[in-house]
Amino acid sequence: MSDTRIRRIEVVRAEFSRTRITTVPAPELEPGQVLARIDTYALTANNVSYAVSGDMLGYWRFFRCDEPWGVVPVWGFATVIASRCDGLPVGERFLGFLPMASHVVLQPGEIGPHGFADIAPHRQGLADVYNSYRRTTDDPPEMAALAPERAALVPLFTTSFMLDDFLADNGWFGARQLLILSASSKTGFGLAELAGRRDGKPVRVVGATSLRNRAFMEDLGVCDRIVTYDEIEALDPHVPTVLVDLAAASDLRARAHNHFGDRLTYSCVVGVTHWSERGPRIELPGPTPTFFFAPGHAAKRDVDWGPGVLRQRAQVEALRIARETAHLRTVETISGAQNCERAYADLLADRIGPDRLMMLTFNEQPAGHAAA
Repeated sequence: MSDTRIRRIEVVRAEFSRTRITTVPAPELEPGQVLARIDTYALTANNVSYAVSGDMLGYWRFFRCDEPWGVVPVWGFATVIASRCDGLPVGERFLGFLPMASHVVLQPGEIGPHGFADIAPHRQGLADVYNSYRRTTDDPPEMAALAPERAALVPLFTTSFMLDDFLADNGWFGARQLLILSASSKTGFGLAELAGRRDGKPVRVVGATSLRNRAFMEDLGVCDRIVTYDEIEALDPHVPTVLVDLAAASDLRARAHNHFGDRLTYSCVVGVTHWSERGPRIELPGPTPTFFFAPGHAAKRDVDWGPGVLRQRAQVEALRIARETAHLRTVETISGAQNCERAYADLLADRIGPDRLMMLTFNEQPAGHAAA
């Protein structure tokens, strides 16, 4: 494959706002490997979470790079253009975990009619959900038309589903109110929608967001109450409350803890939409903030419900939420490596609002099957 050159965006692991675009020849494939062209991938705040927790949760290990550089994972679509794997021929399309790049080399295994796993040695021990790929070549037209939603929204709404299931499975930790920080994030409003639909309405859903995103949240209509960040202290501090923090801004979390104190029944940290506002760890009143690792809950439900059942249920709900909220967003396609690098910078600078669904491709002209 000496005529194929792989371009990718690399970031400094300890300072992931610093980026570079590298170009290298595609390697000669080893037996069992495939080379796939990355047709399009989604860019969301979730990708920042991968960078922030890259060392702690192993996200830098998926697509290897010489330190201090790393490759931020994304969700997207790719097409096999060279294969030394009998079960995955040239032309096969799939959806899954990819690098911010033009191409990727994978080592497929456990190949079935619906998908496969990457069984490369350096990816062993990492969460199964990230090593699993969905074949999409034979998708019906109605599913193909949802390509942007499947890449950008389904992974996030799947996390929403797992969060909702985790909290409900624990009786909402005795709370009567759910407070979501960064409720306008896709995982945030997905959680609000799911919690609000539960029979008996076990908790009142309160979404905290910025003034800029308040109108978007009001249009969604998934929260019982919406407050801006400067209004957190206006909430009744006596109501038993479970906190889900998708912002990871130390000041916001501290204010919620100080306001509710011991009436905060559980504090769950999920994302890092406010990544630049992270601060040193300090002692807070109330429960110790606990990081939610979705693959860990998925593993529990695989035991409770059977392998893969949670993900199947989550995908059904995720696609439903994606369809029902489609009128509130626009899909934008960004083409070319340098433009993709600029879009990543815009994401870090919080210049991409919740009403924009960003699909990126290193190709100057996006591949039609995935940029619908």
